[in-house]
Amino acid sequence: MARATVFDDRAGVLLSLSKLYRGAISSAAGTAFSRFLGAARDIVLGRVLGDGSTADSFWMAFTIPTVFRRFVADEGLTGVMVPALTEAEAQEGTETAQRISGGIFVALVVMCTIICTAGILCAPWLVRAFAPGYEVGSDLYNDTVLLTRWMFPFVLMVSLVSWCEGLLNIRGHYFIPKAAPGLVSAGIVIAALLSADLCCGKGFIIAIGLLVGGAVHFLVCLPAVFKKWGPLRLNTRVWKSSRFGRIGREMGKVIAIGIFAQLNIMMLRILASYLDEGSVTQYWYANRVVDLAQGVIAVAVGSAMLPPISKAVAAGDWAGFERTFVDAARMAAVVLIPAAALLFIIPDPIVRTLFQHGNFSDRGAELTADCLVMMVPFMLAVAGINIIKKPYFALERRDVLLGVGALGLVVTMATGWWLSLHLELGVEGLALALSASTTVQLLAYIWILHKIFKARVGLAKLMSPLGRMALAAMPAAGTAWAICRMGEFESGSSLQNIVILLLACGTAVPVYLGTAWALGVRQELNLVLRKLKRR
Repeated sequence: MARATVFDDRAGVLLSLSKLYRGAISSAAGTAFSRFLGAARDIVLGRVLGDGSTADSFWMAFTIPTVFRRFVADEGLTGVMVPALTEAEAQEGTETAQRISGGIFVALVVMCTIICTAGILCAPWLVRAFAPGYEVGSDLYNDTVLLTRWMFPFVLMVSLVSWCEGLLNIRGHYFIPKAAPGLVSAGIVIAALLSADLCCGKGFIIAIGLLVGGAVHFLVCLPAVFKKWGPLRLNTRVWKSSRFGRIGREMGKVIAIGIFAQLNIMMLRILASYLDEGSVTQYWYANRVVDLAQGVIAVAVGSAMLPPISKAVAAGDWAGFERTFVDAARMAAVVLIPAAALLFIIPDPIVRTLFQHGNFSDRGAELTADCLVMMVPFMLAVAGINIIKKPYFALERRDVLLGVGALGLVVTMATGWWLSLHLELGVEGLALALSASTTVQLLAYIWILHKIFKARVGLAKLMSPLGRMALAAMPAAGTAWAICRMGEFESGSSLQNIVILLLACGTAVPVYLGTAWALGVRQELNLVLRKLKRR
């Protein structure tokens, strides 16, 4: 009997691991599709808009509604929905969960309509708040105000996609909601290509592409929602229930947390508006490269991690809690650590190959590459934050998220001003400030979870595998650097440089895999490769 019990326990562990990795790979596949189209969007916009005032206007306007979407969308909404609906369905049945999800849908539409209307009406004041360095009445200021108004309806579209994502994640479906944002990028790319030959008005045509893509990326999620959950039960009666009231209170905490997170972004944009022309765009593109590198894995693992973490917390299964966290961190790190090494060693070839063509300048590419190096710590820290925040969502301790967010804001404000303006490091100083802020937040999350909540997250179990992964990344990055020396990347994007960069990265992969395998990093590689083969 004892042997049978041990066998059953091991079988349960393997099944749990299988579900986590299957969910993570499915989510990663969808995210990879979306990020690939997002990269195509950035490359095309870099060529069409360049890195001057036109691009600064577009990206500043794009930032403003993006900040507000964080209050009602993305991981905040799904982080509230998944535990709440999972609990409601387990205790009261699927019909109750359907009614609650319908009430959330109606509440989102009402809330987003208010936000979009206010944003459109208050666009001049919002631009002054986000970009005080833009002279009121200038073409740069006026274009930014008008573009901001055009882009605000996107907040509603992306919020409804997050609603779909929460429902589908509960059913173990990750691909479609993660892939859907790629359709937004596709809409922008098409609009940008259509406007490429125009001498003016490019930004407004691209904004229309954003809205069309936003509508499509919501509509493609609905068939999967109907299949997994049945017909929508839209209602407002559920608003009076205690469960919905709890969801509302949790969303209120998410919004409060989001305020601190978005104030970080706002502070960096304010500082960038006082820097040289093109700083907003250079910062944006460096951030996008980092986002592409870390988003596919960290976001995917975090999304797949939330449902099992929520179930483990609800059942009081702290061993399962620790196991899920350790497995998620190791799976993310096995890809992110070598990616960070490549970004640090060959930033110039990466940036120039991706962006230095069309209207994008040599100086802009150089500054973007410098920013990219400064953002490598940010890439690793924010990936860790995406994972370590999930236990707090599952524990419903958003007060901790709020406190750490406030700490991050203080660090961002202080280091951003000191590095970029006082020490005159410019846009590179902003990138370094972002890395400092996120690193401090990650350390705070780890300390609080371990010391205050006494939750075992298996930090000791992570030290050895992470160290071996870092060691394996060194020869891979060195190989990529040596191959890139054959290119002439100062001339910008060309077929020769593209081939050399692909060769460098393609050669680095087997070098890393072989070295990691030799160093004993085998469990993570086996699980990832096995799941990829099954896909």
